[in-house]
Amino acid sequence: MATTLQPEPSWYEVDPEFYRQGGSCFSAGEALALAEMEGERVLVCPGNGGEEALSLANLGATVAIFDSTEGSKRARALVEKSGVPVTFIEGAPGSPKIPGGPYDTVYSAFGLLSALEYFDDWAEGIAGALKPGGRLVIHDVHPAAYVPGVHKGLFAVAHSYFEEEEGGHGAGWAMGDLISSLGIAGLPTVHLEETPDSERYQTPLDRFHNVRWDVRWRLPGAFVLVAFKA
Repeated sequence: MATTLQPEPSWYEVDPEFYRQGGSCFSAGEALALAEMEGERVLVCPGNGGEEALSLANLGATVAIFDSTEGSKRARALVEKSGVPVTFIEGAPGSPKIPGGPYDTVYSAFGLLSALEYFDDWAEGIAGALKPGGRLVIHDVHPAAYVPGVHKGLFAVAHSYFEEEEGGHGAGWAMGDLISSLGIAGLPTVHLEETPDSERYQTPLDRFHNVRWDVRWRLPGAFVLVAFKA
């Protein structure tokens, strides 16, 4: 009988040497959004595991991570082992006040948006941190990925796209909420690429292991957005 190969912890280990040698973790969509980074001042928020910050540094940017002490632990460890210069600024992701600016680019790392209570304060903080003409690049889970569920063996609409339901179901925000908050803050969206998955992070669609990939990928699981400060 065929068995499914179970993942080992070593599969998910990040090799600091990859970044020491100039490696980059970005997908093709992110690389397009992050073109021409040489000489730019870039802020990454939150730090996540540090791979995005190291990749940006290897693309020629001067990089800082804005995150809490606890939230930046993994990033600090990877940065130290890689030897690639990255600065750390302590603070709360989503804050309306971000120190150290103005920045040429702010990179909003995966998982931040669903952790925010309000987009307006966060968008205001990003706008204040960017120089005129600076850009915000977001790679995150798509809110539509929280909508489906399996009912009697069918992949079906199970949760609201527009609001978080009792029990924590749903993203609690829609793409229009994000784009509108950015626009109000003076950050009009100029590029939006929706993708069925993220090459580096799990999305809510990935939990449906028994649903064929070509079925669950009829919905977007992740996106890359670029907005410029007016």
